[in-house]
Amino acid sequence: MKHRRFRVDPEKVGGGRAIIDDPGEIRHIRNVLRLGEGEPVTLFDGRGMEYPASIARILPREILFSLAPGKESPDQESPLKIILGAAVLKPAKFDLLLQKVTELGVGEIVPFFSSRVVPRVGEEQADSRRARWEKIAAEAAKQSGRAAIPRVHPPRSFEEVLQGEWGAAAKIILWEKEAAGAFSEAVGDSPGVFLLVGPEGGFSDEEAGRARAAGFRPVRLGPRILRAETAGIAAVAILQFIRGDLK
Repeated sequence: MKHRRFRVDPEKVGGGRAIIDDPGEIRHIRNVLRLGEGEPVTLFDGRGMEYPASIARILPREILFSLAPGKESPDQESPLKIILGAAVLKPAKFDLLLQKVTELGVGEIVPFFSSRVVPRVGEEQADSRRARWEKIAAEAAKQSGRAAIPRVHPPRSFEEVLQGEWGAAAKIILWEKEAAGAFSEAVGDSPGVFLLVGPEGGFSDEEAGRARAAGFRPVRLGPRILRAETAGIAAVAILQFIRGDLK
């Protein structure tokens, strides 16, 4: 029988008990999966902790769980910290990118607007879009067995991305006009990577030059031109093969 995993708010875990009060998750547990009291499950808090648990009580607006001691779940997290700076794409394409890079183990996602991506939403719509992105990342983490959910940053400008503080991460930009850049050389022995992926149509020459000046090293994904979402997914998979946990 398939073992079920559910996300729990870390603030609602304590004293050997946990509570899920998200209406959507309650409907899924009670009405779709039809789980009953005493069913074994695993809870994860999105910050790297997992808890073997069982359903203690199902109430109309919350479900109570009894917990075994929690543990960190490092086996599902990559030894290479990957931050993905991704140009905002059309909704369906960006949703796909978020889902797949979460499954592949990305730690943070930084959406941005470049010269070929003009923001066309107001602040309220932007907040709604980010909430949707966070939900997609949470569902992908749940499905793929991760206990940590990638952090989805608020959308920002390309210049803000270039000027951001990204720790000791090696900085890489996907640039189809680069002739010789290799992933293995660009990553080196850095503990993390900030990977910059452009929009449909790619980065402009001026943007690529500004990225170089900001310390980003250009690399190329072979001789074919890939869609933006394909390029992002492929690049993350390559990084995980080179220095991560895809062996």
